[in-house]
Amino acid sequence: MLREWRVAILLGLATIGSYGVAQYAIGVLISPIARETGWSTASLSAAYAIGVLGGGAGSVLVRRRLDRTGSRAAFLLTLGVGSVLLFASASQRHPLAFALTWGCGSAAIGAGWFYQATMPATARSYAGRRTEAFQVLTLLGAFASPIFYPLTGALVGLLGWRDAVRVLVVLMALLVLPAALTVDARPAAAAEGERKPSIPVRAALREPTVWRAMLTVALVAAASGSLILYQVPVMEAAGLTLAAASGYGGARGFMQAPARLTLTPLMRRLGLAGSLAAAYAAGALGAAALLAALLLGAPGLFATVFAVAGGFAIGMQSPLHGLFAIEVCGEERLGTLSGVQQIVVSVSGAGAPLAVGWMIDASGAYLLPLAAILVVQVLAIAALRWQRAATSSDREVRRRVTAGER
Repeated sequence: MLREWRVAILLGLATIGSYGVAQYAIGVLISPIARETGWSTASLSAAYAIGVLGGGAGSVLVRRRLDRTGSRAAFLLTLGVGSVLLFASASQRHPLAFALTWGCGSAAIGAGWFYQATMPATARSYAGRRTEAFQVLTLLGAFASPIFYPLTGALVGLLGWRDAVRVLVVLMALLVLPAALTVDARPAAAAEGERKPSIPVRAALREPTVWRAMLTVALVAAASGSLILYQVPVMEAAGLTLAAASGYGGARGFMQAPARLTLTPLMRRLGLAGSLAAAYAAGALGAAALLAALLLGAPGLFATVFAVAGGFAIGMQSPLHGLFAIEVCGEERLGTLSGVQQIVVSVSGAGAPLAVGWMIDASGAYLLPLAAILVVQVLAIAALRWQRAATSSDREVRRRVTAGER
């Protein structure tokens, strides 16, 4: 069995290392770095923003390389560049230098080793059993935050943040390198006449169902990205130790696995729109729990609510957004509009945490920024309802046209 799923397992282990360091570790590191160096929260959040934007842009180039020559060259290059830059970030003495080295390093890792690159490689390696292979990949990948949130907190406590970063990068390389060296998913030869003409993006984006869907996922990315970056500092501010806050952050990530097990029964009961609304509502509940911890105390209780509700939200959103994209875009233009959506999500997911960092520096507290995140979560639910209204209207128009033709 292990031999049969070797590629999916190796890519799953690589997912743990890449997401664990390039996306999750910075959320634990922000407070210790700021305390030791005096650097502003906004300057540190810039490192995260550069990583998200650069990873989104770089993934386009990586996917192109995957389509032309296979995965090995892109895997090795992004691992090498990303590891060197992330390791170098631990030695920087100026916030701009840190933001650039960490941000560009995490961008390289994100472009080459996040799901937008590893899922195509997995699909090509298991042409006949893609669903099972994706389950292996994502089940292992779900352990990234449960492992690296508490691990980062423990390493910072033992070694300080600079040596902690160095150790984390080495661990990441050890987890990713086996896949980089042995997995080489090559593209299938395209049959003559198989290519389809490109879709006019401007025309598609004028459709209410499409641009309202883009607005919805942009709002969700803004709230989710901000919570990923600031959940540990917020729990610290509410009264938890760094180790405890990191543990709750990891627990939130662990809750992705049971959440995904509920996907099928939830879809049967609520449908796609209802399931998305439930996931967004869980995200809002998680943000509200953190806000309550700041206002009311009892951080352990509210952090538990946040871990469960927030874990359910992020666990459900990824697969549901895939189904949402297929419904909105249609199979024939899915690739084109998914690329546009990736850009929208990257810009929103990078810009919102940066804006939250500025709010934290200006207010000197987390209360107002967290309230803003909660408002964005609620707006995402409203945007989804607005998008569904456009979908229902379009379906009614098509029904009437079809009835008239008959």
